[in-house]
Order: sequence, then C-alpha cells, then structure tokens
Amino acid sequence: MFNQGLSLEQAPPLGVPIKFFLSAPIFGVLLGLLFLFTPFLEVSNQYSSSAIAAVHLFTLGILTMIIFGAMQQMMPVLAGSVIKKPLLFGNLVHTSLVLGTLGLSTSFIFDIKIFLHVGVLFLSIAFLVFFIITIKLLFKVEFLTSTVKAMRLFSVSGLLTFFLGLFLTVSHMSGNIGDNYTIFVNSHILFGLFGFAALLIMGVSFQVIPMFYVAKDFPKVIQNKIPLLIFSLLFVSFFFLLFEINFFVLKLLFVSIFITYSYFGLKSLNNRKRPVFDITLWYWKLSLTMFILSMILWLFDIFESNFILAIIFAFGFLYSLLQGMVYKIIPFLAWFHLSSKGYFSIPTIREFIEEENIRYHFFFHVSSVIFFVLSYFINPLIYLASILFIISNIMFFINCLIGVKKYSKIAKTDPMDMSAFK
Repeated sequence: MFNQGLSLEQAPPLGVPIKFFLSAPIFGVLLGLLFLFTPFLEVSNQYSSSAIAAVHLFTLGILTMIIFGAMQQMMPVLAGSVIKKPLLFGNLVHTSLVLGTLGLSTSFIFDIKIFLHVGVLFLSIAFLVFFIITIKLLFKVEFLTSTVKAMRLFSVSGLLTFFLGLFLTVSHMSGNIGDNYTIFVNSHILFGLFGFAALLIMGVSFQVIPMFYVAKDFPKVIQNKIPLLIFSLLFVSFFFLLFEINFFVLKLLFVSIFITYSYFGLKSLNNRKRPVFDITLWYWKLSLTMFILSMILWLFDIFESNFILAIIFAFGFLYSLLQGMVYKIIPFLAWFHLSSKGYFSIPTIREFIEEENIRYHFFFHVSSVIFFVLSYFINPLIYLASILFIISNIMFFINCLIGVKKYSKIAKTDPMDMSAFK
C-alpha cells in the first residue's frame, strides 16, 4: 500500500488524520443515543426528520469523517500528492465538518431552522476546501494507477454529492420544494453512497488487500474498468430518474458490478499467499458479505421499509470496513512516524492495539447490527441494539486512543531509550 519512497516530510503530522478517526466514534455514540431516544416508527421512516438526522450523523459524522482523515494520509502515500500546510488544512476541514454535522443534524432533530443555516455554512467550507484541494492535486498526478483513477472519480463524485445536498438544504431553508425534489434526493443518495463511498473503498482496496494481507491482486479488468463504469452509471441514473425511465435495469447493473467486486475481494482474502491470522480480516469479510446482501435486498425491494437495507449497507458494509481500515492505519502511522524519527525499540504494527480488544469490539459491533435488523420485526429490540451500538463505538474510540497514547508515550522519550515502550 505504501510508497517505498515515502518520507516523514511528505506525510502529514500524525495528529491530522487521528483527530478525524477519534471523532467518528463520538458521532457514533450520538447516533446511538438518537436511536435510543426516538420511537422506532419515527426513526425507521426514511422521510421523518429524525431519520434524516440519523442518516447525516452517519454519512457526515462517521463516513465522511473517516474518509477525509484517511485521504489526507493516502494521497501522499498512494498518489504522491502532498497537501501543503497540512495542519491548517486538516484543522479547517475537521472543525468545519464537526460544526456542520452538529448543526445540520440538530436542525432536523429539534426543528430549529437557524441550525440548518449554520450546518450548511460549515459543511460548505469543509467540502469545498477538501475537494477543491483534492481534485487539484489528484488531477496533477502523472503516474495513474487504478487506485489513483478511482480516487479522482471519488473526488468528483464527492463534490457532486455536496452540490446536490446543498440544493436540497437550500430547498428546505427557503421552503421551496419543487416537483423534482425526490429526483435530487435519490441522486444525492446514489452519488454519495456509490460514488463518494463505494468508489473510494474499491479503489483503495485494490492496493490495500494485496499489500496488507499478502493476497492476490484483483483482476485487471475489475481494477481498470469497474470504477469508471460505476461513475458513468451514476450520471445515467440521474437521467433515468429525471425522465421516469424504469430503473430496474440500472439497478441490476449496479448490483452485478458490486457483487462481482465483493466476490473477487472475498476470493483474494480467502486465498492469501501468507494466511497469517489478522483480526481486521473479520471486518473486511463481514463488510464484503454485507455488501452482497444489501445489494440483493436493494435489487428486489424485499422489505417495504428501507430500514433493514440501510442498517446492512451503512453499519454492516461501510462501518465494518472503515473500522477495520482504521485499525490498520493508526498502528501503521504510529510505527512509521516513530521509525522515521530514529526509534529502534518500538512495538510492531500489531502491538499498538491489542487484538483481543479489537476482537471484543468486533462482537459488540456485529451484535448491534443483528439486533438493529431484528428490531424491524420486534420493535423494542431497537433499545438493545442502540445500547450495543453505543458500547461498540465507545470501545472503538478507546482502542484507537490506546494506540495513539502508546505512540505518544514513546515519542516523548529519547529515541535511543531501549525500554521506552515497556
């Protein structure tokens, strides 16, 4: 995954991505509390204010938070694109994203319009600053790997997702919700989940899975063709929605592509060249399996409500994978920064966060997903699901913090102190 020529000067300070990673589970706790104190029928209704708030606590507070943090590390590593003044950039994007997410979600939970204005202002700063810089840097890259190409498509999709969302929020602020409102909502969702989230995950996995897990490469046709095909289908889908053309054929294409990707991802993970146990494999395998299941549910509209689909796609697929990635990124960055500074007696990458603690977190995370799904059939179970989800996010935060604290403890010592991490 990591460029052999990467130097400490190219990488952003460790605190830049870490603040994003540690913020995500805090928003996870807030999301769990929203589920806990909101009646099931309200939070499961995708058009209710509480459901809209829940969706954006996840997509902005968790999904975007982790992606923005990871991208600031991955751009110099995977694309050779170095962000100038990374501290200023990171602080501006992080602060704006936190305030914007809180403002937007609070406005829907308590129906206070002024918070919607605050949310839109700060989210505009976060997304425009992030994507203007990202697009500028990525489109200057000359050596185009499949991952860099996917990152380019992700950045354009992310910017389009923002503008679609901006249109929707302005409609809410002005009270001028036109006839095409639903079309823009569905396009916002598709570009956000398939363009912003799935495209980046796919692109990064083309390098992460083979390098981190000593696994086989994805077939070249998957790496080189699928991201562009998905990106093209997103534009086609907008016109299908606009002109009310039957969407089933497009759904079938999306589903076929994502299931094919997931199949080869699982095949690669299950046929590793060096099958050493790694707890983060559980997160990857769960994620890709949930991706397949969510696509089947979406294709056939198996349930009248989208609640189960949303849980399996968001918590089962996206959050499982993001947590597994963070558990890889934080230890690597801690090890990389220490070794680059001349420390010799340091923990291995797998020693920064205890695998047993990650294992416990995994079981709480999986249990929360299971009980959220069951709550669709037995509504009171949502309380148990919410509590498990809150505990899971607290464990995720503590595990990440332990890794950061272990780094900080060593970084305060003399590099030649051989007992620094004992």
